[in-house]
Amino acid sequence: MKDETEDFASPIRPSSFTASRARFGVMAFLCVLSFLTYYDRQCISSISALVQADLGLSAIQMGAVFSAFWLAYALFEIPSGFLGDRYGARGTLTRIVLAWSLFTALTGSATGIYSLFAYRFLFGVGEAGAYPNMARIQSAWLPTATRARAGGLLWLTARWGAAFAPFIVGWLISAFSSVNTRGIAPWRLAFAASGVIGTIWVLAFVGWFRDDPADHPSVNDAELRLIRDGATAPPPTHPRIPGVFGALFASPSLWGLAILYTCVSFGWSFFVSWMPRFFTEVQGVTFTASRWMIALPLFFGGIACLLGGALSDALVRRTGNKRFGRALLPIVGYTLAAAAMLGVRFTHTPWQATTLFCVAAAALDFGQGANWATIVDIGGRYAGSATGFVNMFGNLGGNALQPVVGAWIFTRLGWNALFLTYAATSLGAAAMWLFINPSRRFYQDQEEAARGFEVIPPRPRET
Repeated sequence: MKDETEDFASPIRPSSFTASRARFGVMAFLCVLSFLTYYDRQCISSISALVQADLGLSAIQMGAVFSAFWLAYALFEIPSGFLGDRYGARGTLTRIVLAWSLFTALTGSATGIYSLFAYRFLFGVGEAGAYPNMARIQSAWLPTATRARAGGLLWLTARWGAAFAPFIVGWLISAFSSVNTRGIAPWRLAFAASGVIGTIWVLAFVGWFRDDPADHPSVNDAELRLIRDGATAPPPTHPRIPGVFGALFASPSLWGLAILYTCVSFGWSFFVSWMPRFFTEVQGVTFTASRWMIALPLFFGGIACLLGGALSDALVRRTGNKRFGRALLPIVGYTLAAAAMLGVRFTHTPWQATTLFCVAAAALDFGQGANWATIVDIGGRYAGSATGFVNMFGNLGGNALQPVVGAWIFTRLGWNALFLTYAATSLGAAAMWLFINPSRRFYQDQEEAARGFEVIPPRPRET
């Protein structure tokens, strides 16, 4: 008989011992939240031309605005992830989503570069820690054998949030344009509406979710055993133990993942920053006509997240080798992404470029489920802190720098130089799997080492 722990979407069996399905409700909340995180990030890129025109901003200034979010987001990842580990994800996520919704709404009230920069920076502060706390929830609520698939589903909805942002924000602008807005630009009201959506999510989440599955009224004993089977089962909150930050900064695997995320983020952030501008400047396509061209790479990237996550779990299960099962798909994907980005310079039509962008985005995301599961496994009961560490460096070195550095490259050296840079960073990401071991946590349990946190020592040399 097939073990139910092997199937994240296994059907309910008609038995009095059937596990309840509250964990699926948890994943539904996380997927909606993941969609909203990327929608709120991408909506400003989708209408950047309108914002620039109304506020009189240059491309470099708009790049600084994009970077403001990523810089703040990166700087506050570790603190927000640690808060989730210390006080629980329920309260931490409530604060996070309320804060980012507020500053998303306030983005529509910007009057110039300084106010826009400030609102996007504070939006980044507010959103920081969202994914570390989602990782912590998955570590507490999901069986180990399903984590790559669940991570793939989480990132599918993230990518689709970015993919459908041009259509959603375009629909909002059209809707507000058709009514009397008393002289307020419709794009400003679109940001306000986006902030309201996040607030609605918070109201539903805080009343239903519990940090510990054992505390949830809808979780029966069978589901609790299923969740805990082979999992770290972190407590909902715990006191800070000296050494956690030292262990984070001394882990070779986490450093390898941090550099990997830096390289991947640098290339991937093109799709949510400069891709619309590329189609306008190089291919001569208007924003309205390019919506599908902008959406399709992100759409296929989402599918690749889900497919890659499922394949990674299957490889681990079939081979019994977690390192091979997690490493193969990212390495293949990043190599293919590098080739696709190099090929963009040889395209002659918008749809030729779109095809290669779809290949590159899907290839970059093919290993995302495996990467995410690796962070959760290495992080264990401190998955929030571990994810915060990886995301902090990944976003500082990748997403925060790319809009400004990318603008400098394509304005000074041309678009071909930018795509060459993306190819190089993709290959750099693939190389990082030489240093990542998903089978070992970044700390030792207190049961294993009375002195608390300790990086796993290197194996002794063979004599």
